Amino acid sequence: MQFPRFLPLALLMLLLSLIGTMLVTQFVRNWALTDLKESGESQLLSIISQTRSELAEYQYLPFLVSQSREVVELLQAPSAEKAARVSRYLEQTNLVADTTALFVLDREGHPQAFSHWRAQQDFYSVSHRQQAYFQQALEGLQGLHVMLPSPQTGGAVYLSAPVYVERALLGVATVRLDLERLQAGLEQNSEYLFSQNDHLLMASKPFQLAKQLSEVIVKQATSQLYDGSDITIAELSTGRRGVMQTVTLDDLGWQVTVFNDLREVLRVQRNASLFTIAFCIVVSLLVFLLRERQLKHISRRETQQALARSEARQRDIINNAHVGMITLDSQGLVLFINPMAMQQFGVSMPRIQGIYIGELIEPDVFEGVMQRVLSRLGTRGFAQVTAMETVGKRSDGSSFPMLFSIKQMKRESTEHYLVTVIDVTTRKRLERALRKANDQLEHQVQQRTQALREAQDELVQAEKMAALGRMSSAVVHELNQPLTALRTYISICRKLIERQQTQQLDTNLQLINDLISRMTVLTRQLKTFAYQKPQHLSPVDPVLALDQVINLYRGRMEQENIALVYSGSDLAVHVRGDSARLEQIFVNLIGNACDALVGVSGAQLTISLSQHAQSVSIEVADNGVGISEQDQAQLFEPFFTTKPIGEGLGLGLSIIRSIIRDLQGDIRVSSQPGHTCFTVTLPLMSGAEE
Repeated sequence: MQFPRFLPLALLMLLLSLIGTMLVTQFVRNWALTDLKESGESQLLSIISQTRSELAEYQYLPFLVSQSREVVELLQAPSAEKAARVSRYLEQTNLVADTTALFVLDREGHPQAFSHWRAQQDFYSVSHRQQAYFQQALEGLQGLHVMLPSPQTGGAVYLSAPVYVERALLGVATVRLDLERLQAGLEQNSEYLFSQNDHLLMASKPFQLAKQLSEVIVKQATSQLYDGSDITIAELSTGRRGVMQTVTLDDLGWQVTVFNDLREVLRVQRNASLFTIAFCIVVSLLVFLLRERQLKHISRRETQQALARSEARQRDIINNAHVGMITLDSQGLVLFINPMAMQQFGVSMPRIQGIYIGELIEPDVFEGVMQRVLSRLGTRGFAQVTAMETVGKRSDGSSFPMLFSIKQMKRESTEHYLVTVIDVTTRKRLERALRKANDQLEHQVQQRTQALREAQDELVQAEKMAALGRMSSAVVHELNQPLTALRTYISICRKLIERQQTQQLDTNLQLINDLISRMTVLTRQLKTFAYQKPQHLSPVDPVLALDQVINLYRGRMEQENIALVYSGSDLAVHVRGDSARLEQIFVNLIGNACDALVGVSGAQLTISLSQHAQSVSIEVADNGVGISEQDQAQLFEPFFTTKPIGEGLGLGLSIIRSIIRDLQGDIRVSSQPGHTCFTVTLPLMSGAEE
């Protein structure tokens, strides 16, 4: 099935499914909410009826107590004996009626008798004059008052009735009923709340810990059902959502609330959505199936017509193609060959038809990959071949290079294979000519590269000579002063010889030797700068060269109190170069480090080696004053130096950078006050090069 062909129908079915699912889901939700609302109304009516029934069972008690002759006598003439007798009467009545407490108050609100007189004697000291139930009885009404729960005591309902004798008010009979006892007679399967002015009076188990209504219900929303009635959806502090229904009892001032969880509604709604989606999927599949069957009938007719036209076109294309084409059966026998293939192999249709395709390939080439490919014709292990180079065999016994391709052509009843043959004799001839031209060109490039390399070396040497010419004036200035001093010291030595002052003569000769050493240093740098690198490099041990240079500087380090941190190295590595230039690198780096440590307290020179995969690194670090960022930028330029005039030509770092580049290495510097480090990286020689 082609999906783009069914895309409009699929989109239409999807749209209808979505609309149908939404409508069914809304209808089922409305039906479930209506049912839940009716269930809540029944629960609400049942709870209110039970509450009023429970209260009605106790409302007669205050009046019954007020009609007692003993109570009237106590209020007319109070005495301890009468109070004890009435208290025992109230105690028995309280046990029979299963109330919380019974007590009798005089006209001033002071207790005269109490059902719990045995355990709570302090009750007689409490005045009830300001209580609502007492005030209601004084007005001649049958009082009812609710005491809200507090941290010390639970909530309670107080019922009161006035005590009259010949229309004279003597006192008040009062019954106390704890809300817990009142709640015990209510339905336990419902979730309900009794509240008054946002204070909870009674609640079912899930809400008993709350004191305020706002602690239980955090959000409310009203929605309208299909029948026009409103329904309130509340969200509890615990995260539950459900239908909340509330009724106010005007005579008691209580709000009775019933809560029914929405989980059942959501379950019914989810099931309805799933069933609707499943139904829509089934309907859609049936529609697609019918549509597919219809399209298949149409497509089959079109395919048969197109197949007939295609076979005719293919026959024309094969006959007129500029490449050889051969049709094989599953056994590899030739069924058809086009004119181009006949021309390539020098055969005719009657002669070649029915022979094995392997006979058209040179036997030496046929054995191997080609034989394995053709042996798998008609099996599942067959894999098509594209542009495989092989050698074809003509009918006269000659051969020619060709590109051989074969792929399977599946038809309804049989399996055929199409072989494509391209004669590449001309291309092979051109490839040989091109390969010969490339070899000649590569040889010319190598010759030109060698000539350019020699010219580059000559230019570098010429540039060094030009640099020597530019610095001649500086060298003359540097050598002029030592030469003048030499002439002066020689004249003085002659005078001292005439006077036979040998001690002063030795001092002057030492000065002459120092001047000659200074001139030697200057000329040695010039000689090294002008030195032309050798043509052939040999393996050199950098550790051995470094140890030799360190031994040269040990005397100076001990004389200038420079601490050397170098434990030696057991690295067995070799780099491409020569010992002279490698030692020149270390001489310059260690000498510059010693110069930077002159006058530094706690001078320390650190030398370390580390081996990497293809290179070795040598680090020379000192704790001198460091090099500024501006000087670092031109540190390796010829004739740049930070030393005073006469102490250096500025060629040392330029020389070693040139040497390191010739050795295909790298040098880096990092410096800050108190630490300067030069890092030299040289490539290792492979075992084959050594």
